[in-house]
Amino acid sequence: MRCLLFLSVISFLCLAQPLYAGNFHLETSAIGQFLENSQAQQELPVSGFLGLEVDKPEWDNLSLDTNMRLFRDFKQKLDDYDLYQAVLHWQALPALKIDFGRQMISQGFSVEEADALMMTLTPIPYVDLTLYSGVPRTVERGDFSKNDGMLSGLALGLKDIPNTNAQIQASWRKLNIRRNDMRQNDMATVGAHFSYEVPIEIAPLFYGLCEYDVTARVIDLATLGFDIYPHDRIALSVEGNYFNINRDRNQQTILSLFTTDRTWQGRLASTWTIIPDLLDIVESYAFQTMEIQTNVVRRGHVLDSAFQITLDFIGLYIEPGYYFTDSFGGRLHGGRALVHEQFTKELYTEVNVDYSKYTKVTNDNDIAFSTVAWAGYEVIKGLTLSGGFEYNKNNESNKDYRGSFKVEYRFDHRI
Repeated sequence: MRCLLFLSVISFLCLAQPLYAGNFHLETSAIGQFLENSQAQQELPVSGFLGLEVDKPEWDNLSLDTNMRLFRDFKQKLDDYDLYQAVLHWQALPALKIDFGRQMISQGFSVEEADALMMTLTPIPYVDLTLYSGVPRTVERGDFSKNDGMLSGLALGLKDIPNTNAQIQASWRKLNIRRNDMRQNDMATVGAHFSYEVPIEIAPLFYGLCEYDVTARVIDLATLGFDIYPHDRIALSVEGNYFNINRDRNQQTILSLFTTDRTWQGRLASTWTIIPDLLDIVESYAFQTMEIQTNVVRRGHVLDSAFQITLDFIGLYIEPGYYFTDSFGGRLHGGRALVHEQFTKELYTEVNVDYSKYTKVTNDNDIAFSTVAWAGYEVIKGLTLSGGFEYNKNNESNKDYRGSFKVEYRFDHRI
C-alpha cells in the first residue's frame, strides 16, 4: 500500500503545481498482478518504481538523481524496498567531476552497485581519468544493504577523438574486509577495450576487449569483433569470445557452477532489409565449446531469427521468430510472435506468444507455452494506464493465469 500511496502523492504534486528547477525529470510506475501460486494461494504483488533527476542553476553545478523500488504483496503481507541509486553529482571544476552516494559503477568490468565516491578528471585534452572507491551492495530481497567488502579502481580513457573509443582499467575487490587470503578473498583485475570505425561508406567497425584476473592469473574474458555495412540494406557482424573464471574464489558464478574450464564462442549476426520501411530479416548464430567436466567437452549451437514487418501507416508492427538451442543440457526448438498496434498516439495494444519444445539430458522433456496481452491508453500527457492478461503452461505449472495492471507517469519540467 505504501508504494501506491507514495507514487500517487508524487504524481499528484507534479500535476497540481509547477516545479521551479533548472531541469526536473520524473518517472514513476506501478506494476501489479493477480495470480494463484503453485500452492493454490492467492497473490497480489505490486512493484512501484521511482526515478528522479534534478538540477538547478543556483546549486553551483550540483545535480542529483535517484532510482528505487517499493514492493508489496497484499495477499501474502510481504514488503520490500530497494534503493538502486541515490547519487549527488558535482562539477567542482571544468576538469573535475565528483559523484557521491549509491551509484552504478561500470568501468569496463561488470556493473557494480556501490556506496562510493567517484572522481572523473580531464588532466589533459582528449584524456579522462576516473578513480572510485566504496562498499559494494548486493541487490537481493530482504538484504539489500549486505556488505560485500570493498571495491576500488581506476580507468584511463580517450575522449572526443572521432570514430575512436579506448580505455584501460584496473580494479581491486575485497570480498571480506576481515580476511587476508588473496586467492579466496581478494580479486585484482586489469583490462582494456577499444573500438574504431573507419570513416568510409561501408563503415567497418573494429572492436575488442580483454579482462585479466591478476590474483588467479586467468583471462576472464576476451572479445574481438567486426561490424560492416556492405550495402545500405545489409548489416553484418562477426564476433569471437573467450570466457573463463577463477574457480578458487568463494563467490559463486554461473560459469563455476556449470563448467570446469574455458569456453569459446563464435557468433555471426546480420540484418537484411528486404523492403525498406516494411520488411527486415534479422538472424544470429553462435557456436560454442565448453568443458563441463575434466576432459569432457561439449559443443553447443544457438540460433535466433525473425521477420520484422513494419506498417507505419496503420501503426502496426509484427515480428514472428524462430529460435533453436543445442547444448550439453539438451535441445530446444521454439517459436515466438509479437504484434504491436498503435491505434492512435494515446492508444496501443500488444500481444506476445511463445511456444517451445525441449528435451533434456535428465529426460525431463516437455513443452512450454506463454501468451501475454496488453492494452494501454495515455489518459493525459505522460500518464498511461495499461491492463494485461498472461497465461503460462510448463512442467512447473499446468495452469497459470495472471491479470496485470500498470500505471506509468513521466514528467519533464524546464524553466
